[in-house]
Amino acid sequence: MRIGVWQDETPSGGVGAARKIIAAALGEAKADGVDILVFPECFLTGYYRDAAEVSPCAAAVTPDEITALQALCDDTGIAFVLGSYLPTAAGTENVALVFRPATREPLIYRKRALFGEWEKTVFQAGSAPLLFDYKDTRFAVLICFDVEFPELVREAAQAGAQAVLVPTALMAPEHWVPDIIVPARAIENKLTVAYANRIGDEGHFTYIGKSQISGTDVKNRVVHSTTASGLISAELASDPKAMDYIREINSQGLPRVGGATEDLQPS
Repeated sequence: MRIGVWQDETPSGGVGAARKIIAAALGEAKADGVDILVFPECFLTGYYRDAAEVSPCAAAVTPDEITALQALCDDTGIAFVLGSYLPTAAGTENVALVFRPATREPLIYRKRALFGEWEKTVFQAGSAPLLFDYKDTRFAVLICFDVEFPELVREAAQAGAQAVLVPTALMAPEHWVPDIIVPARAIENKLTVAYANRIGDEGHFTYIGKSQISGTDVKNRVVHSTTASGLISAELASDPKAMDYIREINSQGLPRVGGATEDLQPS
């Protein structure tokens, strides 16, 4: 299983322009042997805009647009996780759409941990995890701020996730998140975190890149730069010598992180 992460900024020109970059990225990923590719948070639509513009922008994510994205997945044979706005009857959601070849529609993860007052104003929060099996590998999906909560990653790990896929829109000055938090989440849960961040400027935000694929061995961590766009990838690997903290919790009867359960089932 080869995991890819695409670091970039959303182009001007709407979802059609973003879809062209997605198509090119999938072509590059296919040439690199990638099985599943992760794009940044809200890459299809752009992340930040004035509150009044969020709902009209979300309306561009139509069933026809979803169909066109699924066709890209089918044509390349590459599964991908794409951040986007999504319109619903209750309001706009910040979602990760999971496209898999030869499926009728994407799985949808809705961001649970909303960041700051702007997100809490413009987005409806999700309430459920997402796990899925693909090519004999179990994945979980989180979005940006979600991964900063140890409870949410531990929940995925205790449900058997081997990798957590994280579309992200992390801005300055939060360098401690990719430098410390993301590698720690991988180590403490004995899994891989594929973290796809944005670059460039949007509104008053400057995104800091540092997209990465982090596992239990920090020497093998693959990290993008703070400004460059493009693909990074790595084979999913499990180190049998790595500390299995969850096993120690279970065997020694130590307290579990709240909310974590082994009863979750993949979609």
